[in-house]
Amino acid sequence: MGNYNDNVLCDVVYMEACHVLLGRPCQFDKKTIHNDLTNEITFTHKENKFVLLPLTPSKVLDNQVQRKIKIENSKKI
Repeated sequence: MGNYNDNVLCDVVYMEACHVLLGRPCQFDKKTIHNDLTNEITFTHKENKFVLLPLTPSKVLDNQVQRKIKIENSKKI
């Protein structure tokens, strides 16, 4: 995500998701704004503004294909 660097304490659960799931601390500590119309997430970190943009449909498809290949390869081991 460019030059953004931060530490995050989180629980990890394997799941198929197409959205960024932000917990309450992240939403309020980073002054997060979600634009429902464009599906962009804007937040501030160390006085710098960052904007997360949604993936294009072709990038989503590429990502799903790569994930499927990775899962199939892990089952073979």
